[in-house]
Amino acid sequence: MSLKDRLAEKAAAIGSNPRSHRQAPDIPTRPKTAPGQLMASLPLLAEKEKELEVLRQRIEKLQLGAPEASIDEIERLKRALADAQHSGVAINIPLSELHEVPGRRRHMPPAKYAELRENLRHNKLIHPVVVLPRSEGGFEILSGHHRTDAYRELGRESVQCVVGDATEDEADEGAFFANLMQSDLTDYEKYVGLKRFQDKHVRLKQAEIAEQIGISQSYVSLLLSYDRLPADARRMLEANMGILGATAAAELASIAESGKGDRVVEAIRHISARKLDQAQAIRFARGGDKPKPAKPSATTFKVKAGKSTWCDVRSAKNVMRIEFQSEEIAQSVQDAIKRALEALANANVGKGQDAKT
Repeated sequence: MSLKDRLAEKAAAIGSNPRSHRQAPDIPTRPKTAPGQLMASLPLLAEKEKELEVLRQRIEKLQLGAPEASIDEIERLKRALADAQHSGVAINIPLSELHEVPGRRRHMPPAKYAELRENLRHNKLIHPVVVLPRSEGGFEILSGHHRTDAYRELGRESVQCVVGDATEDEADEGAFFANLMQSDLTDYEKYVGLKRFQDKHVRLKQAEIAEQIGISQSYVSLLLSYDRLPADARRMLEANMGILGATAAAELASIAESGKGDRVVEAIRHISARKLDQAQAIRFARGGDKPKPAKPSATTFKVKAGKSTWCDVRSAKNVMRIEFQSEEIAQSVQDAIKRALEALANANVGKGQDAKT
């Protein structure tokens, strides 16, 4: 049998005995799109929320003195509730149970906060508030202070929260690092967070702080310039954190250290009252607040040839500028202007001599 015949026979055998296909198991596939994944997870979230509510009601019933109440049972249910909360599912927590820790709140301009509040008035909360359990009861807010404020102003009783898992120091430093990278955070707020971090790590030098935070040492030094301002000045900045940048603060701090602390306080008071900008405040603090004589306003007029402008004349103090419509016109009248000026000069000299005699 030739090679051609053998190949034909093998091909026929393959065609007559096709490979059997296994039936694919009936396994549901995970949605690939974000909306699909969200929709698929909604039943699980609803079930988890129902489970948490049952646990809370059971604990409340036992704590109110139900006959079957026991300390062991209450503690067991509390542990179950804590485990369920830490599973990452958003839960409704009464606003009365949420407490603020100084240093974690971000500054938000009033206009931006009003926009947030009105958005939450008409829309559901997209990003839950992140909280941490307190040993004395309730929860401390890790992030979401303005959302919490808005819900309180809107008369809501509870807000969706996610229970985080961090120590107090980790929470404070995490909030500080996150805030430090926010471009819309004021320099003074960054200083407050940096100062708090420095106070907790007193052994770290500025270079080490800069390395740990991930910013330059010069920027650390610039932010800490606020620390060199008079106490009265810092109190005004606490009330209005966005009025003085770090660069201007460094300038004013140096002026204060030269013995002009009162001038610096007054300068910042003028900034707060919108009477001076930062550059003007620095000049004021240095003592350069004497009013400068007003610059005389320039006078202008046009010389016309018929309806067309022949030249424009502008004069201020002892300077006069004449602008012609073309270079040719300027050259043609140059000699005439020179003769006129010489005649005026000679006439003035003659008047001076007559006055002397």
